[in-house]
Amino acid sequence: MADEKTIKLIHKTFNIYGLSITKKLSTIVAKHLQSNPELDPESWLTRVVEQILTQNLTTPQVDIEHIKLAIKECIKPESTLQETETVLNVIDAFTVPKVVYDLNKQKYVIEKADFDLFPDAKHKSLVFKERLDLLWYKTLKHPIFAPSKLGRTDENKLQLVPIEYLLSECKTKNVCIMGLLSQITEGHFYLEDYGGSVKLNLKKASFNSSLVVEGSIVLATGKYSDKVLHVDNIDFPPHEAPDESRVNFGDANVFGGPHPLSLRFSDKLKLFEDSNSANFFVFISEFWVDNEVVLSKFEILLSGFSESPPVAIVLCGHFSNSTSNVASAKKLREGFKKVAGIISRYPLIHQNTKFIIVPGPFDLSAPKILPRAPLPKYIMEDFLKVVPGTYLATNPCRIQYCTKEIVVFRENMLSKLSRNTLCYPKKEIDENGQERGEKVYEAFAKSIIRQSHLTPLLFSTIPVYWKHDHALQLYPTPDLLVVADDFQSYTTKYNECQVTNPGSFVKSNFSFKVYCPKENLVEDCDIPDDTEL
Repeated sequence: MADEKTIKLIHKTFNIYGLSITKKLSTIVAKHLQSNPELDPESWLTRVVEQILTQNLTTPQVDIEHIKLAIKECIKPESTLQETETVLNVIDAFTVPKVVYDLNKQKYVIEKADFDLFPDAKHKSLVFKERLDLLWYKTLKHPIFAPSKLGRTDENKLQLVPIEYLLSECKTKNVCIMGLLSQITEGHFYLEDYGGSVKLNLKKASFNSSLVVEGSIVLATGKYSDKVLHVDNIDFPPHEAPDESRVNFGDANVFGGPHPLSLRFSDKLKLFEDSNSANFFVFISEFWVDNEVVLSKFEILLSGFSESPPVAIVLCGHFSNSTSNVASAKKLREGFKKVAGIISRYPLIHQNTKFIIVPGPFDLSAPKILPRAPLPKYIMEDFLKVVPGTYLATNPCRIQYCTKEIVVFRENMLSKLSRNTLCYPKKEIDENGQERGEKVYEAFAKSIIRQSHLTPLLFSTIPVYWKHDHALQLYPTPDLLVVADDFQSYTTKYNECQVTNPGSFVKSNFSFKVYCPKENLVEDCDIPDDTEL
């Protein structure tokens, strides 16, 4: 029979943390304490309750499954990782949690996404509303837009107003509005929000940011007259430091994965990351498995890392150098079988390195709509038999390694933004004949991070599944963003995020990128032409 004093202690401990436990369940916990007399009841119960709190209960009532899981985790040594506390986790885009701003609660909340590729038409309009909501309330927190303290005035501050306020003509000078840049009528640009739209006159506008495209969420300042906003300046919403963004969610897991809490704050994983500081990732783009030269260069790459295998090698499409036809599936299957054979010749890599396969926009199996499904298992069947430690990832996908957050996206986004932009980065030549000004890839990194979105374009330019648009969000900003593109290889940094493009493996001297999580640094690598097998 369970000790009545112990049962009272159990109820008291659970009540302190706002949890409710039945007498039957408290008896189970008490029996566990009785059968383990070496445990200190108070400290052990506190650990159990804290573990239950990490399970994100929907109600204060604790059930048997919560108790079982908590006891199971508490039996492990404190230095041992929990089952969902993974060192490496590849996150499917269709399982990424959704971040929305709840107007009633006046805060950002996390919603669980449901797999629905063909929802009702109303969800199409919700996509841009949710994009605007995220940036609107983020911008209101910025010091330039935050209200002044009581009794103080600050001339440098701006007041962000909705378009319906502007249309009432309460204020016509030095107005600042935010909205979706679009062409409601051909050749005429408008700014839209939930309350209405206003026509823009951009003839004298100064663009403070490059690569502003139709479909972007922008800030516009100027003078309103004759139902037209005469724009003086147009810019993206200001960026927000990643740590400031994460304050909105506490320790909740916004990035995705099985663990209920953000692994960014895991002391155990941070210790593991620090003690394995030599660990690294390899990123390769346009990996043509049906090209013998590519396969020979890949073998050279593996031989170079054969004694110090990477944590993971991320291979991005396209995986074929020819257009799709009836024989494409067979070619890919045979090509990946050859790749598996090469990998098996290097035992340390074969045993210790994970392979992450990210499809390109023209690879087989899925329509050209984002997020894109993984390569079909039929094609990868032979490869998976030889290399079982393989992840068939979506495009985009997310990778969590210890406390680092990585987003991988295979799409020619820089060229799409460049073709559709209203303002391309200007090049200036200084007195020494050197180019000055923002490089196009720096403008690209600033564009997508300040938009908090991988594809800040209209659906006509790049289609997206309406209910899964949130999988393309970049909020909070990750540690590393790999945008595999046909553009030249580059690495830049913006808002504490490394943004890199490995470049085409076959078209850019067999270049690839190496990422060191401990230092959060990206290194440029390639395989010289004169290298011999």
